[in-house]
Amino acid sequence: MARQHNLKLLCWLLIILVLGCAAAWKVCDVLRLRSLAQREKTFAPLAEAAAFRHGLNPALVKAVIWRESRWQPLVVGAHGEVGMMQITPGAVADWQRVNRKSAPARAELFQPELNIEIGTWYLAQAGRHWQDYRAKEILQLAEYNAGYGRVSKLWKPPQPDQEVPLEKISFPSTRDYIIQILSKKVDYEKL
Repeated sequence: MARQHNLKLLCWLLIILVLGCAAAWKVCDVLRLRSLAQREKTFAPLAEAAAFRHGLNPALVKAVIWRESRWQPLVVGAHGEVGMMQITPGAVADWQRVNRKSAPARAELFQPELNIEIGTWYLAQAGRHWQDYRAKEILQLAEYNAGYGRVSKLWKPPQPDQEVPLEKISFPSTRDYIIQILSKKVDYEKL
């Protein structure tokens, strides 16, 4: 009788051990993706591929992702922006219209590959608006953050060959956004 009891106890302990190991494995997997470095390592190839498809510097795209979400796919912004590149419904609608794509479901916008594709496309579009400007990158990032209308009205230089001093960016949050991305871009270019 005692032997049968010990055998049952051993079986239960074995089951608990197996379940505990499975749970620990799952927790480790979640924690792995919680690490910024691991998320970046996982998703950087998607950013690099999208950057090349859209003619952008991969370091710029990665710096935007770093600033927007710290490489976290499920982030939702205060104004409804979603995913790693914090894309807006307006950016998605523009992408859909220009590329003749069907409207993705909101849940699909959190998928890293689609989110990075749309965000990188939108960043490239912003760059095209300012391609003849000396301050292209500053204007491009300002547009990605604050919108084309604000940039055109508030910060567009009178002549394309003029610089746009960062002090001229009158929204502190947009100015800080640009500074952080340009600084991080330099870091990514060193890798």
